[in-house]
Amino acid sequence: MERGNSLTKKSLYLLYFITFLSMTGYGVVLPALPYLAASLDLSSFQMGTLITGWALAQFFSVPFWGMLADRIGKKPVLLIGLGGFGVAFLLLLAANSYLSLLLIRVIGAILSSGMQPAAMALVTNLHDKKNRSEAIAKMGAASGLGFLCGPLAGSLLSPFGMTSPFFLSGLLSLLAIPFAWIFIIDGQNKRTAKQHEVNFLQSIRFLFEKDYKQLFLITLGMAVAASSLFSMLGFLLMERFLATPFETGAAFSIQSGAAVFVQLVLFSFVCRHLTEKVTASFGLIIQALGFACIGFSFHLSVVFIGCILIGIGSAFTRPTLISMLARQNTIGQGTVMGLQAAMDSLGRGVGPLLAGLLYSMAHSGPFLMAFVLCICLFFYFSFSKSFTEHRMHSRTITK
Repeated sequence: MERGNSLTKKSLYLLYFITFLSMTGYGVVLPALPYLAASLDLSSFQMGTLITGWALAQFFSVPFWGMLADRIGKKPVLLIGLGGFGVAFLLLLAANSYLSLLLIRVIGAILSSGMQPAAMALVTNLHDKKNRSEAIAKMGAASGLGFLCGPLAGSLLSPFGMTSPFFLSGLLSLLAIPFAWIFIIDGQNKRTAKQHEVNFLQSIRFLFEKDYKQLFLITLGMAVAASSLFSMLGFLLMERFLATPFETGAAFSIQSGAAVFVQLVLFSFVCRHLTEKVTASFGLIIQALGFACIGFSFHLSVVFIGCILIGIGSAFTRPTLISMLARQNTIGQGTVMGLQAAMDSLGRGVGPLLAGLLYSMAHSGPFLMAFVLCICLFFYFSFSKSFTEHRMHSRTITK
């Protein structure tokens, strides 16, 4: 039993590390990607298609990987995702045109898109319902830490050449594969009587099923709001406040840092005292206030406050929604997490396009749109009868 518990802990810690590694690999190329695009003489529209192309490729492919994880196991899909993630970054070293860069991005997105739902499904399988929300929050913290460290590492690597971040990201991902193979326990559960196997097209139907569609819709809305922030905040800071690159980087770091702090320090306390519905609703309101601060900002400090609020709010809402989805027991965890990741990818694909259009009309447009969206999601979530009975499974009762 002790050996089993030890292996389980190693699996969890390695999953946290892989999540950290994947987000570090994603973030480490952010400082270098614009320079690579400039070296290929790409337009701003072509640069935007590289971001949207990655997100849309994930949207169409991630449900397939989630379904496959339920059939062959989460661990094999995770290993394929790690390999695809690493190979995609190494192939960027050979990109010499827009078409080759776009093709590499799309192929990389398709191959690596199974990594997130497989890792999340493994975590939900390795935890009972009582501790699942906290474990998902820790996954979010690992992701946030990776996003914090990635751009910093990319900046430190810049003296070694424009392509050095791509090489490091690819190498680290490939080096993680043997450790994942040895230490990660699949945690594959037998299909329960309530679950039934579905094919790829059937899995899409669950996006519109009761007890799923509301949660997937909120996931989509949050992704649109978040991607509006990430795609347009830098432009707002430069044009409204003449911010330096350091100040722009600080804004993103503050947002990620606030989310990590909540997920590591405060989330478990909230789990023990509030229902899932209250926790997620609270997070949506906090995010709405953050977007309003940025939209109506008159000083750089107000933008920083808005970023902190958005980080806090997302740290409460996102893991709670994933936990609620994981508790639905109609189809396998891999399929559910795949659909969740698909909605997230769709939002990250649509969000920047919509935000760019609104920003061309008014600099505050994307952030006020995100504010209205969070308010609408709050009322939709708060007054939906589908969520009235959902409670945190880690809640403890004391006399």
